Amino acid sequence: MIAEKSGVAHKYFTGAISRLSLIELVVIAVMALPTFALAWLALGNFGTEGGLFSRMLPVALRETGLLLLLVGLFAGAIGMVSAWLVSTFEFPGRRLFEWALILPLAIPTYISAYAWVEVMDFTGPLQSFIRALTGAKTVKEYWFPDFRTIGGGAFVMSLVLYPYVYLSCRAFFLMQSGAMAAASRTLGAGPWRTFKDVTLPLARPAIIVGVSLALMEVINDVGAVEFFGVNTMTAIVYATWLNQSNLPGAAQLAVTAVLLIAGLIWLEQHERRKLSYLNKRDSRVPPPRTKLRAAHAIWVSLFCAAIVGLGFVVPVLELLSTAIVRFMRGAVDGEILEALWTTVWLALIGALICVAVGYFTARRMVNADGSRNLSYLATFGYAVPGTILAIGIVVPLGFLDGVINDATRAWFGVTVGLVLSGSPIAIIYAYSVRFLTVSHNSLESAMKKRGTSLMEAAHVLGANRWRTLIEVDLPTLRPALVAALTLVFVECIKELPATLLLRPLGLETLATFVYAEASLENFESAAVPALLIIFIALVPAVLGGKLQGSEREG
Repeated sequence: MIAEKSGVAHKYFTGAISRLSLIELVVIAVMALPTFALAWLALGNFGTEGGLFSRMLPVALRETGLLLLLVGLFAGAIGMVSAWLVSTFEFPGRRLFEWALILPLAIPTYISAYAWVEVMDFTGPLQSFIRALTGAKTVKEYWFPDFRTIGGGAFVMSLVLYPYVYLSCRAFFLMQSGAMAAASRTLGAGPWRTFKDVTLPLARPAIIVGVSLALMEVINDVGAVEFFGVNTMTAIVYATWLNQSNLPGAAQLAVTAVLLIAGLIWLEQHERRKLSYLNKRDSRVPPPRTKLRAAHAIWVSLFCAAIVGLGFVVPVLELLSTAIVRFMRGAVDGEILEALWTTVWLALIGALICVAVGYFTARRMVNADGSRNLSYLATFGYAVPGTILAIGIVVPLGFLDGVINDATRAWFGVTVGLVLSGSPIAIIYAYSVRFLTVSHNSLESAMKKRGTSLMEAAHVLGANRWRTLIEVDLPTLRPALVAALTLVFVECIKELPATLLLRPLGLETLATFVYAEASLENFESAAVPALLIIFIALVPAVLGGKLQGSEREG
């Protein structure tokens, strides 16, 4: 029986490969190469002195697990409740909060962490207010919590990442029929009981989808967790590689983190299938909105305002106040402009490559046969944290650099150096692998929604492949192409771990500039580039929030 199943699997696998063209095989190989290189490095050094399973893994798993638990609970609760409130009730400011609740997503976790630490610091506004109120002169004269802990990290990350849960639950509520809630109210159940017994059980898949996405961002983070002193998997991978120069040990820890993320991806996909099923129910009855009494409406408005204020307004105001001081001193130099230019051209090249390859993979997926599952290998990079992806990129590029240098020495008698792993090519490669999924998903969804009738009509009218591409395919996909380019561009600008590890000497992006200055406690210098990152990231956040808010009005 086992041999029979093995033969069927082998036949399916070889058949799928045979249906792939040479170009498709090359794309899959290039995009999946870092993941395979990482696994090869980890397994090849298993049990050697470089392995860190016995020493570092228990600490990493314990602190990562605790941080994931806290962020999952806090972000899940905030996102679910806020989505339920704006979808179910009518209160002052509801239309504003529908999209404003998404704004914290524009702030990278490491920037929010730096801003909140400044707010909670001894010289920050909170402790300064306490000292002014009590007359205290030193921190020993009053109690104030230590913010640089795992609890502080969970607090900040939850305020930044809850929009993943909010967006997932909000979309679910917009698609769901109002019939079940109306039936519950007809049977005498109040809003709270309807929420507890009807809404919450139905929304469970949406909550799990949003929480899973948020937790994957937690695992990817390096800057915030390092600032709060939390030894997560990726933070220990980063320290093991750079501080201890132990690449095999870092690879083994990285593979463990990838397996953890694979579990989150499986959970997210499993619950997303349930969510798709629930969304197919009758949605002709729009979700009812109950007009709240004045006192309740004020409390709901204050709750939503507090969430937006803590997650977005407080960090931005802190950065603005610091940046204004910096400008008044005339201390903004050309390094920030140089970092901005470097960030823009790197992100633009990465975005263009992602959109081009994403169009190719999406086209293949839409017309997929048995090779579909193999093609998913090309879009797996988004699930791999930047720190871990950097290890997988350094190994093959370092090998290719050795081959190139051997060839140039043999042919020309010169050594060209690290032309791949020591240049911006490594960063652009990382962007392409990590964010291909973003462009792929946007374009695949647009292609499925458009259908095949226009393409078939063009072929019937005698248009060749290139004319169909230029005059029919690309023009009809223009909105999706622009959206994909914008999303990937912003993701590249915000990306820190892979850029930090792969950048050549002397190259600074806005993200690495912020990280370097904040690590030296020079927050004033980090404020301006941090604001630039936030303002650029606001564009898709605001547009996406307004678009979702206008999808259904009831």
